[in-house]
Amino acid sequence: MIHMRNTAKMSRSLTGGMMIVMLLAVLMLPIAAGNAYESPSDIEANSTLAVSGLIYGDCNNDTNVDALDFALFKKYLMEPEQPYMEYMDLNIDRTVDSVDYAILKKFLLGGIASLPYVPDPVNPGVLLVGRFDTSDPAGPKFAWSTSAIKANFQGAGISVTLKSTGDNWFNVILDGRVLAPVNVPAGASSPVVLASGLTNGSHIIELVRRTEAWLGEVQFLGFNVSGGSLLAPPAPSARRIEFIGDSITCGYGNEGTSQYQSFTSKNENAYLAYGAMTARLLDADPVTVCWSGKGVVRNYGGDTSELMPALYQRILPYSAIPAWDTGKWTPQVAVINLGTNDFSVGIPDKAAFTAAYSAFAGKIRSQYPQAHIYCAMGPMLNGDNLTSARDFINTVVTQKNSAGDGKIHYIEFPMQDASNGYGEDWHPSVKTHELMANQLAAAIRKDLGW
Repeated sequence: MIHMRNTAKMSRSLTGGMMIVMLLAVLMLPIAAGNAYESPSDIEANSTLAVSGLIYGDCNNDTNVDALDFALFKKYLMEPEQPYMEYMDLNIDRTVDSVDYAILKKFLLGGIASLPYVPDPVNPGVLLVGRFDTSDPAGPKFAWSTSAIKANFQGAGISVTLKSTGDNWFNVILDGRVLAPVNVPAGASSPVVLASGLTNGSHIIELVRRTEAWLGEVQFLGFNVSGGSLLAPPAPSARRIEFIGDSITCGYGNEGTSQYQSFTSKNENAYLAYGAMTARLLDADPVTVCWSGKGVVRNYGGDTSELMPALYQRILPYSAIPAWDTGKWTPQVAVINLGTNDFSVGIPDKAAFTAAYSAFAGKIRSQYPQAHIYCAMGPMLNGDNLTSARDFINTVVTQKNSAGDGKIHYIEFPMQDASNGYGEDWHPSVKTHELMANQLAAAIRKDLGW
């Protein structure tokens, strides 16, 4: 459902290909529209007049919504400290930002029938769990492991349309039952049947990303229910845990059958990694930010480009903009399992490692002042590397405890045991991840009373 505000009617003065040409051309030219506003300062000076008519999207106050408004909107966003303008708030969220800009573009190209564009809150919808870029009205984009899309529906079957830039895999959970995984290859955007032949009644579907961020972005283009419709979305859990890590946290190769196998996307299952398992044991929603091979001061092999603390800031890992707004989702627990890759080419300098690790843990603390932070190590290191990693991370935790932070903890997962098998490239097996989850969940229960 699309809402209309007041009696102001939207109009398009150009259509089809002419509009596309105009949109491109107007961005390259100064605005000149008779008595219409020509700059963001005009908007500010005449804000009372403009809002009184409240024609959403009419940035230049000429009673039309067209390509000239699109260009002026862009100028408005590029100039700092602009005042809030209600008629530019196209999704009515009390902010004027790139989301509103994208909505205006889609309206002008005919993809939205009217403005403002706000889905009715009582209508069907989905629950997104994880980091999603919602700036594209066509559908949210995501990349991090365990990102989940959940929906309640009534009908005989349900399909989903996803568009992927890489070879990604998803777990499908229907009414609490894990079904066969779904593969979404690069470039795919055709509907994929998730369930069919269902009994009459309500159902809950959950789509969870198994594969990690470097395999590319995915855009959710919607569910389609056969013989029924979506219902109100599931409620999020009141318990929230953020997991930050490398290949261990991603579940790299955990469904592989031999340590001598190389990585295959099909055998990476973040849903069965220790983080997601821990969350399910505690009835919590997980957000996972992980990338294989990444470290604190150096990555696997010694490379120092785009370390995990830098990637952590992002909604979509291949783009630094837009950055993730940590105020949108505040966990009670944050788990950092980083450092294994820093030791891949020997023991790093202690001062450099502890300084970088402390700074990153400090950033997490500044974002989540009340959260319990678990600084984890294991289960892949051994020998002198493990001894040093334990010492380095414990040094940071002890310093922060001494400074008065009693909610930061060290936890060490025992070295993986051959009797539990190995995943690809000597990574933890599903059984090892299960043991890690049991250990971590027990610690969280003890500290938080969950």
